[in-house]
Amino acid sequence: MSTVDLRETSRHDRRLNALSMTAVALAALLLYSRAVDFAFFNDDPTGHFAWMASRSPAEFFSSAADYGYYRPVVFTTLQGLVAAVGYNPALFHGLLIGLHAANVALLWLLAKRLGASRPYAWTAALIFATAPFSYEAVAYVASLTHPLLLFWLLLTLLLYQNARAARSKGARRAYDLAANVTLMLGLLSHENGLFIVPALIGVEWLRQPPQSLGEGLKRPFLPYFIAPVLYLLLWLAIPKASEQGLASFGEWASNMLPFIQTLVYPLLPVISLTAEQGTALLLLAVLALAALYGTARVGRRVPLWLFGLGWFLLSALPATLFLTPDYLYGSPRLQYLSSVGVALLWALPVPALLGKVRSGWRQVAIDALGVAYTLAMIVPPLTFVRCELDFYAEGSSVVRQMVEIARGTPADQALTLVNVPFFFSSYAEHPQGCLNPYPWTPVGTVVVPPYAAARDFVRFNGGPDREVTAVTVDAFAPGWSTHGEELEASMLRERVADGAVQVFDLPARGFFDLGGAWQLEESLMEATAAFGPGLALVGTTVSGSPDGEIEVDLRWQVTRPWAKQPAVFVHLYDAGGALIAQHDGPPGGPFLPAAVWEQGDVLVDRHGLRLPADLSAGKYAIGVGLYDPVTGERYRAEAAGQDLAENVLVIERLMLP
Repeated sequence: MSTVDLRETSRHDRRLNALSMTAVALAALLLYSRAVDFAFFNDDPTGHFAWMASRSPAEFFSSAADYGYYRPVVFTTLQGLVAAVGYNPALFHGLLIGLHAANVALLWLLAKRLGASRPYAWTAALIFATAPFSYEAVAYVASLTHPLLLFWLLLTLLLYQNARAARSKGARRAYDLAANVTLMLGLLSHENGLFIVPALIGVEWLRQPPQSLGEGLKRPFLPYFIAPVLYLLLWLAIPKASEQGLASFGEWASNMLPFIQTLVYPLLPVISLTAEQGTALLLLAVLALAALYGTARVGRRVPLWLFGLGWFLLSALPATLFLTPDYLYGSPRLQYLSSVGVALLWALPVPALLGKVRSGWRQVAIDALGVAYTLAMIVPPLTFVRCELDFYAEGSSVVRQMVEIARGTPADQALTLVNVPFFFSSYAEHPQGCLNPYPWTPVGTVVVPPYAAARDFVRFNGGPDREVTAVTVDAFAPGWSTHGEELEASMLRERVADGAVQVFDLPARGFFDLGGAWQLEESLMEATAAFGPGLALVGTTVSGSPDGEIEVDLRWQVTRPWAKQPAVFVHLYDAGGALIAQHDGPPGGPFLPAAVWEQGDVLVDRHGLRLPADLSAGKYAIGVGLYDPVTGERYRAEAAGQDLAENVLVIERLMLP
């Protein structure tokens, strides 16, 4: 491979490079722009903001005893942003999206310099921009360390190249100084910053291939070893929460699988594998690397193939050696750095295609083939990325509902949230989760981790700083992993008596106001009608809604305990008694089982009657009744001492236009 002249040959080239970098950065921004609307979730509130609140930047640099990882630049950046703009989720997410866009642009420039080809740079940058496992690193604030590390790393490599191409000693020194500053910032952002050493060696050897190993080590990158050595000494000296030990040999094998998946992910939408087919995945990786090596030979870029493979392997090595499989499998953000090597490798077929100068229709055909290849790399992952962002949006919706509930609950009332999600992998919009061709990557989102505090999710997302208790009630069979200590359903009465209780309902995508539906009364009220062995209808309200529904609110009072759960029906009849519309549901909604009812309790529920589009004008009636949901048999209904016909109470007669 010939030596690359890093000096731009013309103003036109510089302008074209700038436009290209801007274009790929905008593509990255477009893909992740919706993340600006996300809330703080997962580790953001408790794991980061609450932990940082009582610490100074000096403490970040002097100790990691309370956190476990030594990343002072990350926490200083977050704390500085808090001081400047407060806890503003949009600006924090904007920082991560901006870093990702900057990394895509910088990778374009690095690939252009290493590969001496704009098409190669375009393909590499776009593959990295759309890598399917980067969504967590870009759209989740606590993952700032990963895009920030890569930002410093790419800047260091580019500044190092500028230093080697500088014409004056003064400019060379300035670039070297700037590169050492960004190098140290990278090291203090994440311990994987040590990867800069082999990356610098690779960049230098691509710039000027050595004739021997000894000659290759006598290069200008040797002074760049000073910062990593100082960092290692500092890292060994500072207090840490725990010493991370080596994983077992068996864990190494398991830890490799997500990274190998990252290497071959462009093939997985076509070659379907399961999480049990690790051997097949390894074989696929060997074949893919062999094929990419062949294209590198055709394009005369074998050193670049070695550089991309080395980047991938060395950036994946720390996580493979020191983490546990469960942590690695659940943290796709750890593939962010290695995705650069993957992008550099999978872009190699483009210069191989364009290697020979052609003219006329042949050149057009080859160019079209290069474009088609690039699209084949970047389009399939988009569905998966967008789906995962949908889950982050849904998780953000849960958090923001928590905030609104806390705002609407008087400060002197206790607030209990039931079955808040810790993690969910399906919901109404994605009942089967995401279409996932990547079996070694989870689908779904973490909302409130087990070790977090619900209070933090309210206050750091703009809500009041007030006590919020989260509990799990298994009796409601949530069907998703929940946050909070387990509480028996029978204990909810005390919570309702003391304050507000809201139950999260994932199918309904919101919270159910249990306190509003379950009102504890001591005396019996005057009833309109009595149903079954112990329910009285003590209030009704009928109203129209803007979307064409008739809303029926019912107030039931328990006059005697019930042995089993009844169901309510609300019917709309025409003048001839024909059934036009109906809505069924348990008294008081889905979270008030009969087992917790006591005499005097008032159960409030709402039913919506959707009117047919072709409904003709005329007289109509709304009827209410109770039935056994198992047998379908209606319970006896009486009013004023008289049995009601068909056990239905007509609560409203109306004229519909």
